[in-house]
Amino acid sequence: MPAYRFCRTDDIQLLTDAVNACYVVHFPDEAALSSSDFKRDVRELDVWCSSCMVASADGDPIAVVIGAKRAHETLIHRIAVRPGFMRRGHAQHMLQSLGQKLAVLGPPLIVAEVPDDLSGAPELFGSLGYEAGARFADFRLSKPLAPSPAAGEVSETGLDELLRYGAIDPSVTRSWERALETLRNRKDQLRGVAIASDTRVEAHALYRDVTEEGRREIVAIGAADQGEEGRLDSRLLAEVVLRVACQAGSLVVTIPKVSTEEIAWSFLESMGFEQVRTYTRYCAAPDSRTR
Repeated sequence: MPAYRFCRTDDIQLLTDAVNACYVVHFPDEAALSSSDFKRDVRELDVWCSSCMVASADGDPIAVVIGAKRAHETLIHRIAVRPGFMRRGHAQHMLQSLGQKLAVLGPPLIVAEVPDDLSGAPELFGSLGYEAGARFADFRLSKPLAPSPAAGEVSETGLDELLRYGAIDPSVTRSWERALETLRNRKDQLRGVAIASDTRVEAHALYRDVTEEGRREIVAIGAADQGEEGRLDSRLLAEVVLRVACQAGSLVVTIPKVSTEEIAWSFLESMGFEQVRTYTRYCAAPDSRTR
């Protein structure tokens, strides 16, 4: 019989091994997770070991769920079953157990941002009353962008300054990795560029360099609406700041888990970005926790 248990802060190596055995194995292009990587996710994504669960058989992990927790919701950051043990109800049991725990301890909402190429995910979440909602996509720049002739209008900025001037719209649907809480957790890693007028930030982009992986991540991008006569087109301003942010030397430029509310996917594709992977956000219905 498999054994299931919630984890503690001293179980990080167990959780790391479980993710590699059960989750990473399904994605050949994804690097193995280290315990340092897991600790980074604790700091930056608010992963909580007590919201993580491992199923084991004969001492080996066969299924894992990784939960991250913030004030108003818990994220199913990763969930997967080891090949050879799938379709036996392990993932369903773990989600039900976590739902029952959070029904008592909170927070009130459970969400998951699941890769669309993860086999069986829609059936799993649908069987437990989760409802499909927002969609996100990873983008990768297929070839370097030429510098913008309007680059002289762009100035350096940072997260605090963008927040001070209300440039980051809190009503926009964002993935967990692009949420304001994550940006704050990663603030020391972020750099930014913006075009500002006398009254507001017209367009902005925030990015960070993950040099050990050879890439630059665009973690936020936006432009003010063209609400007044005579203002420059917001699409053109967004293109200017994005071209500046993408001057990354030898680093590959990516935009992870971006929603169409933050920036139109067609706009990114018109600039030379290619879609790599898509995700669907599932939300637990109010009565689905204890099913």
